[in-house]
Amino acid sequence: MSRPDVVLSNADIMNVLLKYFHAYIYPGSESHAVSLEEISELFWRFCGLWWEGGSDRPEDLGLRGTAGYALRMLADLPKTGHIFRSIAGRPAMEGASRDGYVGLDMGTGTGILLLAAYLQARRHGAGRPELVGVEYDTVVAERTGLVLGRLGVGKVLAADARDPAAYSWALEGPVSFVANETIPAMNQRMQTEHFSEIHAALFRAAAQRLRETIFFPEVLVAVEPRSDASVVLSRQNRFQVPKYYRRLNVYPRALIIEGRLTGLSRLGRDFAGLVPPQVRRFLPRRW
Repeated sequence: MSRPDVVLSNADIMNVLLKYFHAYIYPGSESHAVSLEEISELFWRFCGLWWEGGSDRPEDLGLRGTAGYALRMLADLPKTGHIFRSIAGRPAMEGASRDGYVGLDMGTGTGILLLAAYLQARRHGAGRPELVGVEYDTVVAERTGLVLGRLGVGKVLAADARDPAAYSWALEGPVSFVANETIPAMNQRMQTEHFSEIHAALFRAAAQRLRETIFFPEVLVAVEPRSDASVVLSRQNRFQVPKYYRRLNVYPRALIIEGRLTGLSRLGRDFAGLVPPQVRRFLPRRW
């Protein structure tokens, strides 16, 4: 998948997500084959953590503290698959392989988008990409750093992504790719997550390094339901909600992905058929 002549099929991406899911719970399993039956059983038990009547606890699956919550994003398989494809299959910034590829994932969670960025970099000739995740939760940062380190993908800093000091390492040379995973779910106000605060900190610390950066999301559209007014968050406004709307309740509704404006409710449609219907209805709804 790291070769540019290899087509990134949806089925291959789904296999990567499931294998990464297993390795995140059982570090070390990335180095050997795991049967679909074993992964499916583990995935089903994980989904049961978030539904009434489930008999398992996070500790029963080897998950400490909040690590299980971080996995909810990865376990929303169709939507995460769509996002993964958009990153891994997208052209890197011009000159990335010549000048060095630097990728950043803010609020990195499980680190699955750093793996997508790694594939993006390798598919475009970057031999040794520098990939860093910033994660506030120390338990999650430790587990994610362990898994990414075993895979040779990158490292994770246990730091507050809202603090400009978290990006001091990125002050030399251009940044090729930035992901911000702290997009609220559709039923949550923009204020419930730190999406804009995190971007503000990054631009304060390294604005001059971001001129040709590829962002995920490229554009986020939020809506104020009472007036049906839309606000657009992009690199042009540093992903900030306009001042007037900051005191109102605005909700994320769509983003630009793979060059198209896509509603969050439609994210992952191409991947939904790869998940059995009886499982799909129990997926954690992170996005």
